[in-house]
Amino acid sequence: MARRPIPMIELDELCFRFQQGHNISQMGRALGQSRQTVRKYLRLALKAGLTRGGDEAERARVLALLRQQLTPASFIETAPAQQLLEPYRDQIRQWLEEPDMTVKQIWRLLTESGIEPSYPSVKRFVRSRIEPAAPRVTVRLECPPGRQGQVDFGKARVKLGDTLRSLWVFVLTLSFSRHRFVRFVERQDLATWIDCHVRAFEFFDGVPQTILLDNLKAGVVRPDLYDPTINRAYAELERHYSFAVDPAKVATPEHKGKVERQMPVVRQQLVAGRSYADLADLNEKALYWCREQVGRQIHGTTQEAPLVRFERLEQAALLPLPATAFDPPTWAECKVHPDHHVVFERNYYSLPTRFVGKTVWLRAGRRLVEVYCNDELVKSHPRATGRGTWMTDPGDYPESAKAHLFAHPAWCREQAGKMGPNAGRMAEAILADHAIRNLRKAQALLRLGEKYGAERLDEACAYLLSYETTEIRRLTRVLEEGLPTFWKPVAEPACAPLTEQALTFLHPPESFGATEEVAA
Repeated sequence: MARRPIPMIELDELCFRFQQGHNISQMGRALGQSRQTVRKYLRLALKAGLTRGGDEAERARVLALLRQQLTPASFIETAPAQQLLEPYRDQIRQWLEEPDMTVKQIWRLLTESGIEPSYPSVKRFVRSRIEPAAPRVTVRLECPPGRQGQVDFGKARVKLGDTLRSLWVFVLTLSFSRHRFVRFVERQDLATWIDCHVRAFEFFDGVPQTILLDNLKAGVVRPDLYDPTINRAYAELERHYSFAVDPAKVATPEHKGKVERQMPVVRQQLVAGRSYADLADLNEKALYWCREQVGRQIHGTTQEAPLVRFERLEQAALLPLPATAFDPPTWAECKVHPDHHVVFERNYYSLPTRFVGKTVWLRAGRRLVEVYCNDELVKSHPRATGRGTWMTDPGDYPESAKAHLFAHPAWCREQAGKMGPNAGRMAEAILADHAIRNLRKAQALLRLGEKYGAERLDEACAYLLSYETTEIRRLTRVLEEGLPTFWKPVAEPACAPLTEQALTFLHPPESFGATEEVAA
């Protein structure tokens, strides 16, 4: 490995002790260096002009010369491994230009070529000779009061009673004051995500202007640095509370470091070594911790307690809470099936025929289910409770389906009577035996009327009724082939009007109800 250079402060001490008359062993013990190392640097100092009994100006001049000579590269030159790798400098540079190449892979390739340097030696050679490591820098961003809140979800194993359970931790930290809201939940779904936001806003009694968040699905459907797609339910929350969603860059947690730092703090101070009765007890203690414990401790960056800084400067700068409570929606993308229904949470909601086969968006609130197609509201239903419930609007079906599905016996009699008296008599005769069993037969009678017309159906029914038959097959054949030429409908005898003399013999109705005997 490369030799460790002696620090300049120790080299200054070495020169001072030499000027004072100390020997090699004394200087080695004082500096914690071997005698070989002391001799090496002493030779360099003597060559630079160091003398016994010299003054401070001489020592300063010698140290300035040594500082120029003893560069880090000079120590690498003396390392055998670096000398071994020097002939392969150009080859290593070519390897580094290849995609997916790593220093570890370069070390493997050199080893396969018969060279056996250690991996740390290869890493030092690459960083010092080919790709000097640039120092890692960062820029701290501070926000004005009320400007930003940072949100994160993390995991924690918490002891509830006698059971160790894995829970999710929701944390919302206000960037200016560092005041935070913490809530433990059992799942990381959309409903929980929205509920935690609502609780956090109520905890702060206000809303920050922007929310900086990770790209989890409950908040961001499709991550993109410039045009992210926000979850539709989360977008409704955004509009209701008037804040702006600001997704962080993917896989860049340092962009929201103010809340990322809180996750280990929560585990260390709320979880480690503690147990709670249940989840409700845990969340109650978490709110107390936010207000009365960590909220009143001096923050290392702001040098002020987060709660005090929040109440003094930030609370008044937050957006006010809206007057109405937020109705958390659930959005789902559904396909309209051939039976005219979409399926949501194992319940069924009908749509008109023109939407069959299309993909629609369904928004479910507490009481109402709304269906959108191309961002246009096309249907609303009351939200079903339980599972397996059919919310069907008969008007969504085509007329042919309505006749088949919703044509009960009384409706069939009514519709047949509208087509003609004989058609009405035919329907009565069909349904007289067993209305439910013969319902399809009555529906077939109505379909024949739609196909051939009410007048033709009524004449055909009169023909079949004259033979006292109601067979649909014969009725169909008569409609297709026409009525026989020999058959004429029997006209009912017309009643002649009564003369005035005949009217005098008529008795009023009440005369037929007399019960008293008349004396002779």
